[in-house]
Amino acid sequence: MKIILLTVVFLSNFLFLSLAPSETSSQRTAASETSSPKLEYPDNQSKSFIEEDKFYNELDKNIYEEYKNAAFSMRKKISFNEVPDAELTFKLKTQLGGEKMNPTNWLHIHPNRQVYFMASFHQNEKEEWHKFVVIDAETKKVLLGGNHYHLYDNPYK
Repeated sequence: MKIILLTVVFLSNFLFLSLAPSETSSQRTAASETSSPKLEYPDNQSKSFIEEDKFYNELDKNIYEEYKNAAFSMRKKISFNEVPDAELTFKLKTQLGGEKMNPTNWLHIHPNRQVYFMASFHQNEKEEWHKFVVIDAETKKVLLGGNHYHLYDNPYK
């Protein structure tokens, strides 16, 4: 009896699904677009923006300015998904160490969004300064930034 009942349930579900109107791919696409949140910073990979040096020269120095007499500076126009690698490269070249940042915290920014990554490092006999900034290429708004200061213990004294 149980087998007959299960067979009837299975066949009725099968017939119901096969006779129900199927969803078209455009309907699925429209549904997925409306269900996913709208990004504050969408993909702009197809747009063209000025080179990083020109951008830096036109940038308001109250937003970001490299250290005078910097030992090392970086300027890159990259996709947002490349920011963790650029920041890690800066940390390794300036011996700051630390972990690679986690981009999953910034879900409102499309991974292919073009940004400018700029970083600067200054060192003297007693101190070190590190700073970086990520600026959206299209809106010119600061998306991320950070700085670090510490005393420098010169191993060659």
